[in-house]
Amino acid sequence: MQHAPVELELSLTNSFSEGPVIAYNTVAQIRGSEKPDELVIICAHLDSWDLGSGATDDGTGVAAVLEALRAIKAVGLRPRRTIQMVLFTGEDQGQVGSREYVKQHQSELNKISAVLADDSGTGRLSTIRLNQNFAAHKLVDTVLAPMKDLNLAEPGMDRYYGSDYASFNEVGVPGFATSGTQTDYYRTHHSAADTFDKIREDGVVQAAQVLAGWAYNAAELPELLPREPSISILSPH
Repeated sequence: MQHAPVELELSLTNSFSEGPVIAYNTVAQIRGSEKPDELVIICAHLDSWDLGSGATDDGTGVAAVLEALRAIKAVGLRPRRTIQMVLFTGEDQGQVGSREYVKQHQSELNKISAVLADDSGTGRLSTIRLNQNFAAHKLVDTVLAPMKDLNLAEPGMDRYYGSDYASFNEVGVPGFATSGTQTDYYRTHHSAADTFDKIREDGVVQAAQVLAGWAYNAAELPELLPREPSISILSPH
């Protein structure tokens, strides 16, 4: 493999539409070897605010999720359950893509073990938030135990409603979120400052490692992660 500087020149043309347009979620998966109908999902979102380029909200999440699935495939792992990657659209417009995914997969929701969303910027990940799914804590500890070198803290239990994991929590599917260490995240995302120069390579690499390890280890568990009672709360955005 050769390494050399690469230069890209792009020509982009934008336009405004008079009404709604069709948008798509992007889905890929590694089929499970023993329980292919059961899913572990890792996800991020493709859309961004118009003011910036969406580099850390959520371009870095998209890159980490893509790399996590690529790495699992590249080393030849065959997970017990299917590992699915979803890049949702319309998150910044109210989790539109993930809400539609939930609607279109009603009959399959009981086969989703858990969903982990990476929407936390470009810093190294510090922990995984379980969104008050106390019953899952013990099994998540088992999932994270082999990943000590990644220096994750004890999973957080606070419930949040700000990204695509919330669409799954609302129907009782365990929806978890990564928590990052980008100190200026709330001064850059949703603004013209959310640009490529803010990206930290070490953070994206570590996030991909966390996502890959979490997805594979969760797919290997003897049972699905515990459910929680469904709730009906709209996510403030």
